[in-house]
Amino acid sequence: MDKSVIILVVSREILEGSLVDRNAAFIANRIDDLGYRVRTIQVVDRVESEMTAALRWALEQKPTFVIMTGGLGPNWDDNSRGCLAKATGLPLEQDPSALAQIQSAYRRMNAKGIIAEIELTEARAFMARVPKGSICYENTVGTAPAVQLKIGTTTTFLLPGVPGEMQRLLTQHVLPAMLAEGPGTVRAERQLDYHGHDESAISRILGEVAKFHQKVSLRTTVRGTEESLAIRVRLVAEHTDPVALDELLEHAERDLRQRLGMNTNTRPPDGRRRDQ
Repeated sequence: MDKSVIILVVSREILEGSLVDRNAAFIANRIDDLGYRVRTIQVVDRVESEMTAALRWALEQKPTFVIMTGGLGPNWDDNSRGCLAKATGLPLEQDPSALAQIQSAYRRMNAKGIIAEIELTEARAFMARVPKGSICYENTVGTAPAVQLKIGTTTTFLLPGVPGEMQRLLTQHVLPAMLAEGPGTVRAERQLDYHGHDESAISRILGEVAKFHQKVSLRTTVRGTEESLAIRVRLVAEHTDPVALDELLEHAERDLRQRLGMNTNTRPPDGRRRDQ
């Protein structure tokens, strides 16, 4: 079974070009390390109808996980929780544990001299209103708890948009959940460098290899200088059986090397295998 993830980033600033997204890259990198496949990354405007539509669409795709960052704070337009409730048809309910976590967060900030008031105002308490059936996780860096909700076979996580808060909660709660779920496959890759030609020179050959070895993904990057170009070809595959996986890559690499007129007796010195 394909284990995949859809990442949604809520940010008007990224869409305006005034902020560079750090969250999606961090999440995708950690997910890839676990062997999951990121199906898409979308930046969503901080507009309730658009956030709800994006969540509803993501859930309809039935990925293993949906991760949304941003829109969890106490501001008037922080409504990721409400949008998830609308997308799933669930009512919002106040979570007592989340309320206690928020109260603790403001006491902590007061003790550090960051804020003067620790009163649990309506805006602050609203961060504890989550879709029915949610699990909340304490934000030990900021104030807004993370939210976990499972609908069918898909688990959705709502995380804060502040990178430091998001990274802490992802590491403490999301990645362990993903590890426990398990992608069910082993991922590996090999790579080789083809020197002296531009990508268009070997495009046809790569297409033929990809067509013949459909379980192996071919990815290329151009390396070096104009005087000494090299095309790095990465062959990536997944399989539940490590032995079968190795055979898939072996056959694809050998075929590619033969078509390119390269030595097929030994692996390239820069080739690597990455098992998850």
